[in-house]
Amino acid sequence: MNISGNPSRKSVAYRTGKKKRKFFFFSETASPDFRSLALLLLVVFALTVIFLKWFFEDRVDGFLPGEPSARTYFALYPMKYVDEEGTYVLRSRVGDTIAGVLVRDGAGMDRLISRIEMMAEGDVVRLSLSPQLTDLIKSHPEEKRKRILQESARLADIYLQSQEGEAPAFTWSPEVLWREIEKLALPMEENNIIYQVLDEVLQPLARVDPDLTRALREDMAASLQAVERSVGPGDVLVEKGQVITDQAARILEMQGYSKVLFPWKQILFALILLPFWPLWLSIQAGGRDSGPDTEETFPWIYLAFIVGMSWVSEYASSLFQAQGMGALFLAGCAYLTLPSRLALQLVLGGGILAGLVATGFSTLQVLLVSFMGIVSAFGGFFLLRDVHSRGHFWKQLFLLGVIQTITGFIIRWAFSLPFSGSLLLSLVLAAALWSSLVIAVLPLLEDSFDVLSPLRLIELSHPSNPLLKKLQIEAAGTYHHSLMLGTLAETVADKLGMNANLLKAGAYFHDIGKLRRPVFFVENQMGGENVHDELKPSLSALVILSHVREGLELAEEYHLPRIIRSFIAEHHGTTCLSYFYRKAKTMGLSIPRDQFCYPGPRPRSRETGLLMLVDSVEAALRAEVRGTLSTPDIKDTIARVVDSKIAEGQLDNIDFTLRDLAVIRETLLSALQTMYHTRKVQEIKEKETLQKNNAKQEDDVQ
Repeated sequence: MNISGNPSRKSVAYRTGKKKRKFFFFSETASPDFRSLALLLLVVFALTVIFLKWFFEDRVDGFLPGEPSARTYFALYPMKYVDEEGTYVLRSRVGDTIAGVLVRDGAGMDRLISRIEMMAEGDVVRLSLSPQLTDLIKSHPEEKRKRILQESARLADIYLQSQEGEAPAFTWSPEVLWREIEKLALPMEENNIIYQVLDEVLQPLARVDPDLTRALREDMAASLQAVERSVGPGDVLVEKGQVITDQAARILEMQGYSKVLFPWKQILFALILLPFWPLWLSIQAGGRDSGPDTEETFPWIYLAFIVGMSWVSEYASSLFQAQGMGALFLAGCAYLTLPSRLALQLVLGGGILAGLVATGFSTLQVLLVSFMGIVSAFGGFFLLRDVHSRGHFWKQLFLLGVIQTITGFIIRWAFSLPFSGSLLLSLVLAAALWSSLVIAVLPLLEDSFDVLSPLRLIELSHPSNPLLKKLQIEAAGTYHHSLMLGTLAETVADKLGMNANLLKAGAYFHDIGKLRRPVFFVENQMGGENVHDELKPSLSALVILSHVREGLELAEEYHLPRIIRSFIAEHHGTTCLSYFYRKAKTMGLSIPRDQFCYPGPRPRSRETGLLMLVDSVEAALRAEVRGTLSTPDIKDTIARVVDSKIAEGQLDNIDFTLRDLAVIRETLLSALQTMYHTRKVQEIKEKETLQKNNAKQEDDVQ
């Protein structure tokens, strides 16, 4: 036991405020096998939901890029997107307005200058004209030949000078060239020869540069802003029969529509993400340190099952346009059967994962489902913590569903999503359905996974319980002892912030093993003969010790939960029957002390440890009753019992602090004072005595 002010942890503990608490749902060391099995179960649920959504929805109503659309797709929510196809067409048109980029041909200009000089000199040989034209020029007289070449040189020079400016005077073309030649007023024959010469000599002095043309077109296209378009709910995205382009496919995916293709990407993402679930849950739950072995294990299988079922619930809700209501199932199961802080983390993580598993990676649907799951987690933390009946639980869970419905409408309003009266009806009906379903399946979950809800504890503690009725009839003393113990334990549990319903139920059933031989226990002897007076001490010890084993057998027969069975097994720990051991020693019997000790185990939870203290204190006071007990007597007995349990090491596996022990002592003292109180009354004196006293008083006065 840890009795320091700031205790170090030997056992699993939860934090409540600044103090850690241990719950039955935690073990000292959680089994990796169960954790792996739970993870495998969660993966199976995820793959099942993904496959169901693909098989019944995406495979039938999905789309395939490059293929005609099988239906008309409408926008589900407003969005803006870049029209890449429109942008490409517009930029192509802008680029087409550029015919080409012209650059000056320097080498061509040098060749033209050289030829002008040759024509001016009348050198037809070096001019490198065609053979036919060269022979034609040579056939003319020298004077006429020079005139033809010189006029050709003059016109070529004019052309050259016009090309050197920013804007050419004229562009080479047959029409322009003929107009310039006609201005010479030469005979037609010479004009023809000049035209042929210039036709061979004059070449364009500028050319189109393909690289510069391409770069300019790209710059012009890039200077144009991308075309942005917007769609609102109800706008047609793709009409039936229209070929789905890559851009249309991306828009449909952003709107939440799915492809016909098998969702390998979603499956891969789930397989990568889900292994972090048990790690995250363990960290958020408070961690576990090494400690003594225990049979109680962290309920990984149960946690995985209810999380997986919530994903199935979410998928079923989506079929009726009630997205986000699946978290209601998880919240109801978790907060009713798990500690509040563990339930908070479980619903929070499960709700977010539901958005990734059950929505097909639709961005807005993931946001909607995840956010409603978060609201369910925190809302359940405040609404579902203290339930006292099934009707009250249904009302609280339905109220949580209404809060989720309001949250869903707020999100739809924020994103301009359409909502209608039919959507409101679907969400409200889903809240009512899942609230009713949780209550219906709760007994199955409790029986299958051996978990306890407050409702089950209340039912177990009711006097109509068959085992309690049997105890009341056949072992009335034990029954009343159990009732008194339950009242005391419940009072102390309330002070310590523990599960009072669990303590009460554990106290009611902790001694059911005495049903097998009720007369062997003093509370059932009703002041008659004590059967142990005629028995050997070893036989008496054997009968008394066996009530633990026989109690576990009855608990198994009546299907009591594992947590209740732990009270039966641990409420005596490994303590010994000192009276019968001393009796055996007095009789000269040599019997090992172990034969007079309970088999244990020692208490492994705060609840069973508290019951041990209360039971031992009550038994010690009952043994010391001599008509009345004063407050100091009760206080000394409580202190002696608590100190003895600590000294024997019975509380070593429990994280009681000094403050906890002080609260236990004070609360027990206050409660037991009302049970063992005394009444001060004036003694009634006989008539003769009163007369003598009166006469004496008269004599004194005289």
